[in-house]
Amino acid sequence: MPLSKFTYPFPIDGSFQQIFQGARPAHWKDAAAQKGFELIGRAKDRLHVVLGCQSCGAPTLKRISVVLGHNPECPHCIQARRAAAARAIGAELIGADPKGNRHYGLFQFGCGHTDRRQYHRVEAAAAGGHQASCSECIEDRYAEEAQCHGWELVGPARRKGLNYRNYQHACGHRQDVAVVNMRHGDLDCAGCGETWASKPSEIYILAFTVPNLSVIKLGYSSNSTFRVRQVQRDPDQTRGSLLRKIDVETGHRAICVEKALHSHIRRNRPDLIVPPELFRDHIRTTSEVYHRHGKPYIEALLDAVENGWDPRVQSAAA
Repeated sequence: MPLSKFTYPFPIDGSFQQIFQGARPAHWKDAAAQKGFELIGRAKDRLHVVLGCQSCGAPTLKRISVVLGHNPECPHCIQARRAAAARAIGAELIGADPKGNRHYGLFQFGCGHTDRRQYHRVEAAAAGGHQASCSECIEDRYAEEAQCHGWELVGPARRKGLNYRNYQHACGHRQDVAVVNMRHGDLDCAGCGETWASKPSEIYILAFTVPNLSVIKLGYSSNSTFRVRQVQRDPDQTRGSLLRKIDVETGHRAICVEKALHSHIRRNRPDLIVPPELFRDHIRTTSEVYHRHGKPYIEALLDAVENGWDPRVQSAAA
């Protein structure tokens, strides 16, 4: 767009600028063209030029030193890209950051809430890198997750990082807990003494597929479903699943029975044991993994435990 088409003074990048009368050397024009712009005039002072973006056509003001020595960007294209990213995640970019941080913008989400977000995080979410939702909805979800495990969300963590929150247990005790641990109930109350040893637990059988081999893992956990995800390095490859679990009244009894079961298997069916070098690159454990064809035998052991058999007694007698 010729500079003569602008009013005097003319609007550019959201503010009015005075035209500066001066030469436009050929090497300035060449530098601008190489970087996706047309040099269409000079404005403000002798150090600034007006560039016309070859993508969107909008004018922008840049220092000539930036044109010659760097790679200028069009703020209008940047704004359009950010707005498109917001629409891709079901939000709307409604303005600049009210706190004045140029890396943040103000967005309205599909839930109706408005929140400030880093632009690059919104663009990453639009590209499929992660999910994005407003802070208020996130905190509501954290509160619901805590209630499922007998806790109440109080607020931000007192000393730890952004991935922690402060919660209050049903007994009245408050403590900081990682959000992911609260989500899966993988925590102990330091106030009432409900630790892994005292709270209910499970003995489980998990199934995995490692290269050219199907295996099962016998173990214990207070949350077997979470353990399936936790133990896999690449779930798409190992395709873990929970085959069976039995309830045990305390974590202490669970670990004692589980260890006795492993001793029983080593003593009576060592052929079922899978060497660690066959699975350790795929499953986060160093032992207690067995060949899949041993499932009926191990399930029979769990049946016996459910019917009152205590493998610890046999281990002590052996």
